Amino acid sequence: MRDDKISRTQLMALLWAGVMAPAAELLPAVLLPGTGRGAWLAVILAAPLVLAAGWLLGSLAGRDGLAEAVTGLLGRWPGGAVLLLYIVWGLLLLSLRLRLCAQRLLASGERDGALWFFLLAVAVLLLWIGRGKLAAFARAGQLFLTALLITAGVVLGLSLFQAKPERLLPLWWDEAGPALRATLSAAGVMGWGLFLPFLMGSVRDQRENKNWHWLFWGLGGALLLAAAQAVVVGNLGEALAARLDNPFFALAKSVGVEGAFQRVEGVVSALWTFADLTMGGVLVFAVRAMAAELLPKKALPWVPWGTVLLAAAGALALFPALGTAEEWNRRIVPAVNLALGFLLPALLRAGERLFRRKGKNATSCREKPA
Repeated sequence: MRDDKISRTQLMALLWAGVMAPAAELLPAVLLPGTGRGAWLAVILAAPLVLAAGWLLGSLAGRDGLAEAVTGLLGRWPGGAVLLLYIVWGLLLLSLRLRLCAQRLLASGERDGALWFFLLAVAVLLLWIGRGKLAAFARAGQLFLTALLITAGVVLGLSLFQAKPERLLPLWWDEAGPALRATLSAAGVMGWGLFLPFLMGSVRDQRENKNWHWLFWGLGGALLLAAAQAVVVGNLGEALAARLDNPFFALAKSVGVEGAFQRVEGVVSALWTFADLTMGGVLVFAVRAMAAELLPKKALPWVPWGTVLLAAAGALALFPALGTAEEWNRRIVPAVNLALGFLLPALLRAGERLFRRKGKNATSCREKPA
């Protein structure tokens, strides 16, 4: 719809609000076994790769969005096959996000209640979001990001005084080298944002050349995540943080102000549902955008229903049938995110240039006099 437009700032707010969910679960835990106290450095070194992937996806998407760009470049059937691949992966990510969110809410409530209850409650919220307008969701995403940044700032700020610099520095080559090799894992965690370019057709201010805006948000978000990892490792130490499933939420257990509040980990876990809802909403709207290229218009109102219901069923049935959600989140998701967020767009970008070059050559041949 014409009035269902968002700004670039809102798009980037959705990106980082959604990425904060997997980042809190995986960073630095997924990096620590190989990098030690250099886990925070791996996040910084991953920033150029993340920026390159964002540029590739954004340049492909253009003003019309990635779904229309893919079908326009490859044709209806090959392009539809590529979009179907993204849809399947988006549904798996949404199932995983629902499952992990429900598990965290169950754990924060001292295991009162049932997993399926929390999962279905979040699914109902996502269905309500997905059936609405993207502009309304984007405004909510800005509020979610504000709440998440304030919460993370409180936890990390109060923990900063207990952090020990010797747990982070100095870094020698035997520690910096593994951090360099771990950049792919760090980039794969931030690769949860690969579905944002499917929403670029709804961005209203694309005519303005604002490369600084994209660079500010991309580099700034990566540096903030790196700073958060440094505080976590500096506070807990690499050995303890590596043994914990979620070091950030474990760090929240030690946060408190004498006489004011104690044990805020339950509140932090509950507030992190905003990040889950943001990432889930991005996935639902991305599937909507891809379905618009594949399905007739009369079927589009049912796409959010089918997306959320399939994801909820997958969250209940696929895990642990395919392994635990944590194993998927740590081992499989970062690798596939890199493949679909960097390698495949790079191939499409190379193919786009090749097609343009062939088109120019064919035009020049036709223009030659007989």
